[in-house]
Amino acid sequence: MRFVYAFLPLSWRPGKLARDTMILTTGLGLRALAQALVFLIVARVLGSQGYGAFSAALAIAGVWVHFCGLGGHVILMRDVAQDPASFPESWALTLAVLGVGTIPVLILYLASARWLLPGIPWILVASLGLGELVFWPFANAAACAYQGFERMGRSARLMLAPVLLRLVAAVLLLAAVFQRPGTDCLILWGGLYAGASLLGALYAHYRVRHDLGRPLWAGWRGLGAFVGAGLPFALIGGAHKLYVDADKFLLARLATLEVTGHYSAGYRLVDLAFLPLHGLLNAAVPRLFRAGAGGVVRTLRAVGPMFGPPVGYAAAAVGGIFVFAPLIPRLLGAEYAESALVVRWLLLLPLLSLPRLLLQRVLGVSNAQKLGMIAVMAGAMVNAGLNLWWIPLWSWRGAVVSTYAAELAMILILSGMIGSRIWKK
Repeated sequence: MRFVYAFLPLSWRPGKLARDTMILTTGLGLRALAQALVFLIVARVLGSQGYGAFSAALAIAGVWVHFCGLGGHVILMRDVAQDPASFPESWALTLAVLGVGTIPVLILYLASARWLLPGIPWILVASLGLGELVFWPFANAAACAYQGFERMGRSARLMLAPVLLRLVAAVLLLAAVFQRPGTDCLILWGGLYAGASLLGALYAHYRVRHDLGRPLWAGWRGLGAFVGAGLPFALIGGAHKLYVDADKFLLARLATLEVTGHYSAGYRLVDLAFLPLHGLLNAAVPRLFRAGAGGVVRTLRAVGPMFGPPVGYAAAAVGGIFVFAPLIPRLLGAEYAESALVVRWLLLLPLLSLPRLLLQRVLGVSNAQKLGMIAVMAGAMVNAGLNLWWIPLWSWRGAVVSTYAAELAMILILSGMIGSRIWKK
């Protein structure tokens, strides 16, 4: 990217925010491509029932993972963005919270997965727990450290590395199935997934130590304040994941694994189309933290100029999803024919999610994390409650309608919270 900039006239070169956005968007685009390849291989090899089992277990792990570091990765990014010299101490606190929090969260995950998904192999559940709860949080925290320094290229590479390793693991899974057709694909994929996550964590450790330096432990005194600042972000992340993924494990519990596989495959395709939007939002987070020190109004002014491109992309994504949907059975196999219908039902999700994500960030960077936490938790409760009601009645269609209802509820709640803070000013 820097090589290309060197040959551009100065007047043509984008500003730093635009450049950071391009870097992160490119990284996220490559990540989305790698994730799409992993998805295509794994969904086809496992079949709808096996993919449903994998998606349900992964959904439960995705809810719990945010409590491993108690939001420390966000506080690390905030501290480094405001004062780069704080990295050694903030990095040490981040690692300490990860070390202390991982084992209890892993136990809670195993217990909840056994209760919600009694028919899924225990070895698969344990393997995904290691990959998602032990290894992945470290790589994610490292990427956030680079974002705090506004080194978006390195951050994008750290976010891409684990997905590329999973792609290698998926290729190994495909090769094993061709060589030994009787292989238990689900168990093998769980082991390969955990191994890829371990390698991603080791790579992140090497890069941070080489580029940014070692952690500096300054004692336990600052740990309480660090955890207190990060906890709202952990609760927001967990609630958001509960909102996003509750339908997967509730479908596995209340319907069948085959239906779960159809729905999860369709939802995954829509989610992949939405990934590039996070490039702009993630690139702007360090600057929004600085704007957030001036309050909600100043943050809204900073967010305003960013609104146009995401809306344009989301509208284009909706059109692309509509055109692409009929091709799904050809890519994944005839047994995924119903996934094409799922995608059509989820068509408007990128457009509906965008205002909620922007409003959520406005509160998150304006020292109003607790309000954002309340809004997202309310949305998660709405979604889970409606899923419990509507899935037994309408199967995956009930899950789709619940998702739309929860998005609208969160937009209304967040808008009211921001409006009330402006009114008080």
